Amino acid sequence: MFGINRDVPTHLLPPEAWSDANNFRFYNKNAVKSKGYSQALGTPSVAPGFGINIPSPTQNYWIYCSKTKAYVYEGGVHTNITRQTASVDVDYTAAEYREWQGGILGGIPIINNGVDIPQFWGTLSSATKLANLTNWPSTLRAKIVRPFGTFLVALNINDNNTLYPHMFWWSHPADPGSIPSSWDYTDASKDAGRKELTDVEGGQILDALMLRNQLIVYKESSTHYIRFIGGQEKMANDLLFLSSGILAPRCVTLIDKGRKHFVATADDLVWHNGQEIQSVLDMKMRDFLRNDIDQTNYLNAFCFHNPAYQEAWFCYPSAGETMPDKAIIWNYSQNTLQVRDFVGIFANPGTLQTTSGAAWSALTTTWSTVTAPWASEGKRQVLVFSPDNTKIFKNDDTETFDGTNPICFLERTGLAVIGKDRQGQPKVNFSNRKLCKRIWPKISGTAQWSIRVGAQEDRNGTVTWEAAQTFDPATQKYLDFTANGRLLCVRFESSDGLPGQLEGYDLEIQVLGDH
Repeated sequence: MFGINRDVPTHLLPPEAWSDANNFRFYNKNAVKSKGYSQALGTPSVAPGFGINIPSPTQNYWIYCSKTKAYVYEGGVHTNITRQTASVDVDYTAAEYREWQGGILGGIPIINNGVDIPQFWGTLSSATKLANLTNWPSTLRAKIVRPFGTFLVALNINDNNTLYPHMFWWSHPADPGSIPSSWDYTDASKDAGRKELTDVEGGQILDALMLRNQLIVYKESSTHYIRFIGGQEKMANDLLFLSSGILAPRCVTLIDKGRKHFVATADDLVWHNGQEIQSVLDMKMRDFLRNDIDQTNYLNAFCFHNPAYQEAWFCYPSAGETMPDKAIIWNYSQNTLQVRDFVGIFANPGTLQTTSGAAWSALTTTWSTVTAPWASEGKRQVLVFSPDNTKIFKNDDTETFDGTNPICFLERTGLAVIGKDRQGQPKVNFSNRKLCKRIWPKISGTAQWSIRVGAQEDRNGTVTWEAAQTFDPATQKYLDFTANGRLLCVRFESSDGLPGQLEGYDLEIQVLGDH
């Protein structure tokens, strides 16, 4: 399977490629109905717009935040860990969910929203509240705070209400299990410091993420690196990519076992390894994304890594939407693209410890129809945080989207195939009329399918579809149609919430001649 290509004219695509699709995963040369998502971690106490997993030798924690509160989930219990003064919550003042970001420094979680003083969780216990980061300058704020080795780095600075959008600060290195003792760049006995990225034309700093031994810093239209060198300078920085930056905060994720970054830029999805940079969408879906993404609310877009399937996800609001409702997914091991429906404002992989509660004696299904793993205790899962639904979802779980059956379809138009050559390669002819009399779907799984065959008179012509027919892979081998035209079209659709995959299809075609 070639995946989806929405940019190249359909008649120029290889016969194996799809011109449109939704809610299908292209995996191991098959088109598989996308797994859905289900509620995880019970019911959140506040609308969750951000989350971070903190594993420990004895327990597993998930911290999640609304715009004003922070909670931790541990062992089935949600506990308020919002910072306090005199046993009273001191609410956070984030204006948008997308302002939250964070990481773990030497085992200590650090989270930040750019408006309040960064927070740290000094003891991994639900009895411990978050607190203002000790030794942080009281008048300092930063849009981004990231762990970098034993340092904390703050970027896009507000220093006593003076904005420095090109500046970054770094702390004195922290001992394991502790937080930095100083941010005083004037103290010669400390290794703290500050610098500016001087390419003002590159726009302000929007995010930063480690790649091997460097911190990659993303501006609106340029990319830099920071590297620890020691000595008097402490940190070196330089321009990495002059004309490639980042679309919005949170639009970068680490992929491929930590060897690459996947980045949403202003007009593309790309990957880079700190040296070379490559487009993911060029001549495939670049124009589609540029036209589909909402031009006002694109700042709510974000990226995450789905390691179980070796996928990089870009989630974005389509035209007219505020929150992300679509995802373009790149399988970087097989170089295929897919599109699916999406709900959520943030996602993060981490350890999820859950039990289904199902007993063997209560199971009524057969081995062939069970699609879920028998156990997922302690496995890394992707959790998606949806403040609009006040839910946290487990991704790639069940066949439904939070209990709703998704509409999954595959479509190919512009097919000019008339047979195969001696080497088994497809032969095409754009002038001959063709009559498709039969389709042989190669389908497995229990899903029921609605299949249509159609035809076009020219390359940009309207498709005339034959009436849809239901296909049951358990009892049927083929369907008969009478689609007649110079270009043929096929569409497969399933919306029953059952598993299924298309491994290919054959068309029985009669060439009618050039008339």
